[in-house]
Amino acid sequence: MDKEGKKRKRKIRISGVILILLIIYLVAMCGYYLFTVKIKSINVKGLKYLSENEVLKSADIDLDTSIFKMLTSSAKKKIKNLPLVKDAKISINLSGEVTIDVKENKILFFNSLDNKIVLEGGKTVDNNAYKGVPILVNYVKSDAYDNFVKAFSKVDSDIIYMISEIEYDPDEYNGVILDEERFLLRMDDGNIVFINNVNIEKLNKYQSIYASVGSGGVLYLDSSSDNYIFNVYTEDGNVTAQSGEINNEE
Repeated sequence: MDKEGKKRKRKIRISGVILILLIIYLVAMCGYYLFTVKIKSINVKGLKYLSENEVLKSADIDLDTSIFKMLTSSAKKKIKNLPLVKDAKISINLSGEVTIDVKENKILFFNSLDNKIVLEGGKTVDNNAYKGVPILVNYVKSDAYDNFVKAFSKVDSDIIYMISEIEYDPDEYNGVILDEERFLLRMDDGNIVFINNVNIEKLNKYQSIYASVGSGGVLYLDSSSDNYIFNVYTEDGNVTAQSGEINNEE
């Protein structure tokens, strides 16, 4: 090999070493930056019942936490360990801004018999501090209860928030139980709604029905038909009946 070839090979080797050293330097500087730079802001989204403080405390993060710790810690797993959390996503940018997007489990009701909050899927929480949730006021037969929890999980949260009390009230005539899975719902607007597990998704139409019938009456949604009946009872015993088709309500 001539001298010119040797020089060219030596130059290639030197440039390769310089490139490797540059990469190592950049990686080290990036690691140093992530290890030393603190979180500048934290934005927690998606909360209905949990507080931002509960989420941050569970993840053990605050504005003194380094970005490096956020990237290497189990913050997401810690947040998901909260009973009310269904899922959590954490995103971080290099300027130190952290966004935590929380998806909560739906709260169905507060069971006054065992002082537990019941979540979608039947999971329970030993906490009755959450406000604005319906209260189950009496005992429910086990099969009817399990079916109710499963069916009620399909009701929109906005409708659930409109219910103040849930009472197990099987349909009975002359000592014969006709429907052992019927419930009476007391609404915040003053209406009473009869519903059963089979037809419980009709509750998702409640707001549009209410716009037509108003308040102060009894709404029957426990029939297998697509119609509803709304009765207003006066003190003198008279009844004003109104009906309509649920599927036509907008």
